[in-house]
Amino acid sequence: MHNIYKVVVIFLLAACLSTAASAQKRTYSPYSRYDLGDWQESGFGRNDAMGHTGIALNSPYNLNSINPASYFSMDSLSFFFEGGLTGFDQKIQSDEMSARFSDINFSYFAIGFPLAKWGFMSIGIKPESIVGYEFFDDNSSADIAPTSSNYSRSNYMGTGNTTKAYAGLAISPVENLSLGAHFSYLFGSVKHFSIAQFPNDISGHKLATSEKIAVKDLYMDFGVQYRLNLKERHNLVIGAIYSPQSGIGGKYKKLVAQGTAFDRDGTTILNADTISYSNQKLKSGTLELPAKYGFGLAYNIDDLLTVTADYSLAKWSESDFPGLDSKPAENKFSIGDEQKIAFGVEFIPNYRSASFYPSRVKYRLGTSYTKEYLVAPLSAGGDNLKDFGITFGLGLPLKRSKTSFNLGFEWGQRGSTNHGLVKEKYMRLTLNLTLHEYWFMKRKFD
Repeated sequence: MHNIYKVVVIFLLAACLSTAASAQKRTYSPYSRYDLGDWQESGFGRNDAMGHTGIALNSPYNLNSINPASYFSMDSLSFFFEGGLTGFDQKIQSDEMSARFSDINFSYFAIGFPLAKWGFMSIGIKPESIVGYEFFDDNSSADIAPTSSNYSRSNYMGTGNTTKAYAGLAISPVENLSLGAHFSYLFGSVKHFSIAQFPNDISGHKLATSEKIAVKDLYMDFGVQYRLNLKERHNLVIGAIYSPQSGIGGKYKKLVAQGTAFDRDGTTILNADTISYSNQKLKSGTLELPAKYGFGLAYNIDDLLTVTADYSLAKWSESDFPGLDSKPAENKFSIGDEQKIAFGVEFIPNYRSASFYPSRVKYRLGTSYTKEYLVAPLSAGGDNLKDFGITFGLGLPLKRSKTSFNLGFEWGQRGSTNHGLVKEKYMRLTLNLTLHEYWFMKRKFD
């Protein structure tokens, strides 16, 4: 019972810290402008360093939230705690300008423990989607100079994030087969703000639009893994995940106003007249998470080598997504299906080595390629936004313990500067702690 109290205290502490960190800046991408923003990878430290793979990965030493069926591989005598930090650097570039941003944030908190011989559980909390951008657009051209009274400028800003709290359960109905499910609660809010103005017209009004989307709802996802033993120490794991299409409830506020001057912060209009205002509940189906399918393979040589590959497909084109349509448009982004393929490798030279520490280190690397759900306007090529990344990292075990620190580094590129679009080059450094303690071992002596 004493250990159960520890579990509750640690999870409540993690939840409080995660909530306090929810206001931190997690992206500066202009592509996060659309509704709930950029959706985040679902894995933890080990997954991040192996190309974000995880559909077929399982381990008695690390939690893997990509596939809930993987929880059954956890050590049945142990309690797990995982938490992480992520530092990132983004360079955003267009044909006309470039800017660089960086920050560091809490990534996630999760715990894992056995319920009984038949089942294992994990509970965690992490960001699900993020919004963070600020840019401007103008109508200057050969016919409209920046000094013209007809010159206009529009500023766009956005902030906020949604968070996922989940409980995952894994069981094994027959030997070598595990089934899992996540029960998740999505909550949080994002804000989008824009101002249109005529800088050279003293009497011209400023027009501002403010939108806030607040969500809170439950959804589920499922996973399966099957282990095929090949020969001594060699095995092949086949994994699959599935998320059904789910409607998300919440509230939507929109205010449109005009005025003649700005407050000191430059985003609040003074002497404003309200043009329109709405405050309503999101109707069922107004905002939907897509159906998602994923398949993975992992070839393992126990305590030496793991080679894995994932493929996933998210059917965003069949979901309702405010502000975006599945039909290609000439001058605005639309929505399409998202596809991702990823590969990862983990190598341990000699995990039993007592004299040479580098032999016990887990060396990881991977790569991923994503054809995202955002589709560029037809005037800009009409192609899906693409993201390519290379990852590598280290699993650093503590002496005489299964607890480890995990370091990961990722370099990637998203989008391009073709047809007036924006290219992002990014680097991420992740630091993750996997705390492994024997809490459920029966003592012979008290």
